[in-house]
Formats: sequence, C-alpha cells, structure tokens
Amino acid sequence: MVMWLADPIFLRKSPPVRTQFILLLMLAWVALPLLFDLPLSVGAAFAVLLIVRVALLFTNVKKLPLWVLVLLLVATAVWVYFRIGTIIGRDASVSLLMLMIVLKAFEGETLRDWQILLLAQLILMGGGLLFNQSMLMAPWLIVALFCLISSLGLLAGINPVAAMRQGALVLILSFPLAVILFVVMPRKDTPLWGVPQPQQSSITGLSDTLDPGSISNLIPSNALAFNVTFDNDVIPRNADLYWRVMVMGDNQGGQWHAVKEQYTDEDTLQLPNRSILAQQSNSKLIGYQLIIQDDHGRIPALDQPLADSQSDLSRRVGNVVRVNKSREGLRRVHLYSQLVPYLHQRMDRSLLNYYTQLPAGLNPETRRLAQQLAKKSNSSEEFIRHILTYFRNGGFQYTLTPKRSHESLNKTDYFLFSSQEGFCEDYADATVWLARAVGVPARIVIGYQGGEYHPDDRFWQIRSKDAHAWTEIWLAEKGKWQRVDPTSAVSSVRVENGVENALPAEQRASLFSPYPLLQKYLDKGQFYWQQWVVNYDSGRQNSILDWLKLKDIPKSALLLVIAIAIIITALPLIIWLRRQSSVQAQPLTDGINLLKQAVIEGEEGQLSAIGPLELQAILAEHGLLNDNLAALMAQYIDWQYGAAGMPEKRQQRAWYRKVKQAVRRLS
Repeated sequence: MVMWLADPIFLRKSPPVRTQFILLLMLAWVALPLLFDLPLSVGAAFAVLLIVRVALLFTNVKKLPLWVLVLLLVATAVWVYFRIGTIIGRDASVSLLMLMIVLKAFEGETLRDWQILLLAQLILMGGGLLFNQSMLMAPWLIVALFCLISSLGLLAGINPVAAMRQGALVLILSFPLAVILFVVMPRKDTPLWGVPQPQQSSITGLSDTLDPGSISNLIPSNALAFNVTFDNDVIPRNADLYWRVMVMGDNQGGQWHAVKEQYTDEDTLQLPNRSILAQQSNSKLIGYQLIIQDDHGRIPALDQPLADSQSDLSRRVGNVVRVNKSREGLRRVHLYSQLVPYLHQRMDRSLLNYYTQLPAGLNPETRRLAQQLAKKSNSSEEFIRHILTYFRNGGFQYTLTPKRSHESLNKTDYFLFSSQEGFCEDYADATVWLARAVGVPARIVIGYQGGEYHPDDRFWQIRSKDAHAWTEIWLAEKGKWQRVDPTSAVSSVRVENGVENALPAEQRASLFSPYPLLQKYLDKGQFYWQQWVVNYDSGRQNSILDWLKLKDIPKSALLLVIAIAIIITALPLIIWLRRQSSVQAQPLTDGINLLKQAVIEGEEGQLSAIGPLELQAILAEHGLLNDNLAALMAQYIDWQYGAAGMPEKRQQRAWYRKVKQAVRRLS
C-alpha cells in the first residue's frame, strides 16, 4: 500500500537493524569513561538499559509505548537523586544525561530519531571530558569522533566498510584545521574545563586527619599528583623540596586533625618583598609553576611560599596556599618560595596553649621519655637534637608495613618502645608528642617531599609515593618555627633520594614500572598533554605566538595570518567534499527521489516503481501540482525521454535546486 504524506518521508524510515546495533555499540563506547567516574549504581543502570535495548532490537518490538518511556524517565530521575543526593551539579547532570540518552534509544525507530541520538552522544563526550582530562582520553575521543562520522555515513545508506573509510579520511583531513582552530581561538586566563568541585570528591588522597598508616597507605598507588617546572631551569636539591599541603595541630583521642584554614595574621611572614630577596646572596628564592588538580582548593607549595600576583590565591593558617574558588580540572599555578627550613611568626598565649595540648592520660611512657630528654637540654634546639639522636641510635626502622597496636590507645608508646618500626607519620607523631609533653609547641605538616626529575625535558613529577609527614617545632629563643624531619634521622636516603631508595627491596616493587622505557615516554607525554592541551590558556597561546614571531605584529595583520592558515588547512577537506559531491551527484535522479520521499510513504522498492507520470498524477490528485512543480516535472520528462537527450550538469544541478525549494514549500 502506497500512502501520500506531506512530511519528508526519508527521515521517517527506519535504518537497518545492523546500523542500529552499531549505533548502540557506539553509545557504549562514548559512555565508557563515565562508567569509571560516576557512581557504580548509575553505571549499572545504564548497562541494564542498554542491554535491554539491544535485546529488543532483535525482536518485533520496534519501540516502547510513550507511557512506558515516561515511567522510565521518572524512575531514572528518582534513581539519580537517590544515589547522588541531587539532580543538580556535574555528577548528577551527567548521570541523568547518560541515562536519558539510553532511554532515547528506546524510541529510536526512524532515521531522525537515530540522528538525534548521535547528536546527544556528541554532547555526552563533553561530559566525559569534565571528569577526566588525562592523556588516555585522547585515543578514546579520536575513536568516538571516528565512530560518529562513520555512523553518519551508515545512516545515509553507505555500507559499513565505505562508511569507515570515509570517517577515517574526514578525520584525517579535519585534523590540521582542528589544530589551527585550537591554537588561535581566543583564550581566557584559565582553561575551559573548570566546574565547581563536588564536596565529596577527593583528589590527592591526603586526608585532613592523620592516623597510623594514613600516609603509608598512599605510597603503593604511585599515582601522579602534579607536575612542576622551575623558573630559569633551576634544579633544586631533592632535600629542599618540602611541598606543604596541610598543618595538623589538634590531637583528639590520639588522632591528629588539620587546623582550621581561616584567614589570619598567625603566619604572616616577616620577610621583605621578592625584589629585595633576589638581591641577597644567601637567598634561596625560586619561582615555579605547578600543573595540578586542586583538592578542594589545596595547593602544595614549597617552604616558605610568598605572595604572588595571582588574585585567586591566598595563604591560610599554617602558611598553606589555597585557591579561593576550587574547581574540577587541572589548573596552572605560579608561586615563589624561599627555601628555608624556618618560619617566623608572632606567637601569643592562645597559640602557645593550642600547640602544646595533648589528650589526657594517653602515652605515659612517651611523656616520661620527653622529661628525660628535656632535662639534658638547655634549649629547644638541643632538645630537638636529643630527639633525633634517640631515633638515630635507637634501632628504629623505616618501613611501609610496621607493626601496629590494635589493642591500646597508646599507639605512640607502642611505636617508641615496642615495635620501633614506622613510616613518616609515626615519626612525626612521636616527635610532636615528645615536644608537647614538655610544653614545647609543635605541629605536624602533611604534604609531599622530593619528586622525580626528568632532565631531558626539565620538569618534575610528584606522585603519591612522595607523600610525607614532618614536623615544625617552635624555637622560643628565636621566635620561629623550625622544620624538623625525624624520618631523616632514621633514613636520610628518603629525604635525599626518594622513598623508592629508602625502603627494603621487597617493598619497592610497586613503586617501579615493569616497563621503565614505556613509563618514561608516558610521563613525558602526560606532561606535554597537560601543558599544551588540557591547560592551554592565554599564557600558552601567547607563548606560541611569540615563538612564531607573531605576538607583536598589528592585530589586523595577525587576523589576516590566521585567516590564511584556516583557509589553507580547510582547503583539502573542502576539495574532498566537493569531489565527493560531484562523483556521487545524480541531480535528476536525486531530485525526483526527493520529491517522491516528500509526498509518498512506502518501501524503497515501491517508490522506485513509481514513474514520473504516476508521480505527477499523485501530486495533481492531492492538489499539490502547482505551476512551478508542473514545469519541473515537464522538464524532467522532456530530458529523460525527449529527443534532445540529457542537458549539461550545470542545468541538472539548477533543476535540482529548484526541486529542493519546491519540496520545502510542500512541507
């Protein structure tokens, strides 16, 4: 049965089952990274819905009723709200988008439905990049774009092999243009990836509480924390690289808690400005740039950080650096530090009380040891030396897997007098207990120490294996905090050469890649990916323009150069598209088929069987054969069957354009 319909019918046809199956596989690939970043229950719901949709594809059920889809949509929104706690924000919005797209696939029957589904998948790709901008996302994105372009070919009726060939070619020809547009598009001072950071997420793994094992549990993961480059290619000593992140000052029941990070004058540095420091021969002032994903505003900074020109940075209690607006994604931070192991401060009575408090009744043996060491000391500095000597000569061991006491709250006593095995947090905890037990203010600093230097490319990588805890002890005689790293008394190698060289051989395995050469290139690639792709901002853009000698030319000349570059890189793609159009174009056949599809509903075989005279009669029967269409039909019949034969291609293309205009008027 052939039916007349006023809407263009080619968009209402259903693609082959094989094409629909391929498009569903593409949806799985586009959603793949999100399955690792979104809650497991959301990923499970997506997987179940997708499997059900694939199963329905091979049954007689073409689409679900509208009421079923509405119920599934409501259930999806409720499920997301139940699992995440909101439907607003990055996690909830992307979760809802992903599940709504798979629900859209349930009503995928016509060509138009599947085209909309492809467009929705393109948006979902952007959602994936909000969660993860690592170098591994590049091949995923390239494959996803290749599938998208190839899928458009499949929906146009091209066979899979030809569609894949066409998709690869379009991607290759588009790449130079994409690079030029990426480089020249105006940039802000910050990358475009930033969205507010969810409160429940954790980036570095550094907690605002410190228990035995808090730091040692981070070491085996060896995950990248941040990259660093130093100004003027300075190469500092490993022993000078103390990256402070948090200060622990409050002990409750044997557990240390970070001090409240409020704006205060507590840690105002008694230092001159940078220009004066730079003129001092004994100054270790250095500038450096971090590429980092901040953990709720926490930014690692070398001792001691100085104020910089970046308005979104501030210093808080404990002389830690914070960004005022935390966001997801990598950021570029430039800081200055004076590499000195002390910090001047104005100390009042309330601060002295705060930094000497200890829980009552805990660790009595540690308190007695502190009294013994204090009796032999005439100053705070001598007391510190006695503590370090006690660790150095007491048979203590540095290990990732120390013996722990699970039966007593006196964990510091157990460490000092029973196990004598510990990691950095154990030595830092014991040192602060010993100092506070005799009324000497002390606190723990959490962060990273050292890093891995890549000499070929002159950058440092700091990983979770570099996580470290050390102490600061108040020297009342000099009015300053003194950095004291008790770990160095037990294992100086840890501070000078890194944790991987300080641990026993059996504990080092997880810190080294089994493929060091591959790891070297991956590290290098990750560094340049972060520098020039993910964190490409106005500063990087100016660097490129400066390298190309274009930074100082007039704006009009720069725009002309950019326009020429865009035209040159777009030319191969334009030529290919025009050639494809001319090779595949059959203006007369395409025009008459377009007219049939616009007014007749039926299978392809039925439409091809309708001749021009029959089509003319159908148009006349439904009152659509106006003078314009009648002239176009007469011209087609004359060219196809008249004695004059076919006209030139130029005339055929002109006729086709007129048919397209007539079809638009019909719909």
